[in-house]
Amino acid sequence: MRTTIKTLRALLQWVASQIRPLSGSNLLRGVLLLSCWLSSFGVEGRNLYNPVPEKLTYEVVYHWGLIWKKAAEATLSLDISQVGDTAVYKGRLVARTLAFADKIFRVRDTLNVVMKGPDMRPYYYAKIADEDNTYRKDEVYYHYSDEGIQGITKLYRPKRNAIESYVLKAEKDAFDMMSVFYYIRTLDFENAQMYQRFPVKIFSGKKVENLSIEYLGRTIFNSPSKRVFNAFKIKLRFSIDNGASETENITAWISDDGRKIPLQVEGRLPLGALKALYTGE
Repeated sequence: MRTTIKTLRALLQWVASQIRPLSGSNLLRGVLLLSCWLSSFGVEGRNLYNPVPEKLTYEVVYHWGLIWKKAAEATLSLDISQVGDTAVYKGRLVARTLAFADKIFRVRDTLNVVMKGPDMRPYYYAKIADEDNTYRKDEVYYHYSDEGIQGITKLYRPKRNAIESYVLKAEKDAFDMMSVFYYIRTLDFENAQMYQRFPVKIFSGKKVENLSIEYLGRTIFNSPSKRVFNAFKIKLRFSIDNGASETENITAWISDDGRKIPLQVEGRLPLGALKALYTGE
């Protein structure tokens, strides 16, 4: 699956049991779009977003026609401290499936990231996944130099007693799946042109992926808490190698205010969509 997409078999197995006569048995893979929105560095054209300590709550639902099924919950938090003259930002995303889904495919995921300095450069990222009794851990340590950025990556796979090590490289603007979304929060969408793209690199597992963030204009967003937000709409397009083949099934909405809250992330499926919805005020 693409980088921002996590398998949520529990939800899709339920969906398949409801709509199997229409879709067949192949609709068993989907997306857990629990987004984590942390930092950026060295990028021109950003707005005045100013990070503050926060705790954002989300619900993950499957939507197809009249079917709305909540399958998971997530909490995204950001803590800020000072070490000497350096600001340190620690972000965490905790996601879990609900009780009905646990019986089919239990998910307990935690993502952590550490950023430093006025540009909030990512220095450490970890994804700890406990899915259907299979434990995995991915780590990225960032190193910066005049030659570019290195991501020293370790992938822990206890089930087969393996630790894989890789060195990923980028010239500039490289992120993981936590820090990239705070980068998105810093972009100056107010002055962006329609369909303007912002390209970055993503350190993902043993690969470097291309991500193009496409601006799709302003809109109105109605949250589950009944609050109405002015919002920016964007499309996330992932590719590898020369970017000849892009995916474009991920859309996001970000509040058009000083907080730049990620309001919704939506991933399209063969039937319907999975949506991570902001439930706070």
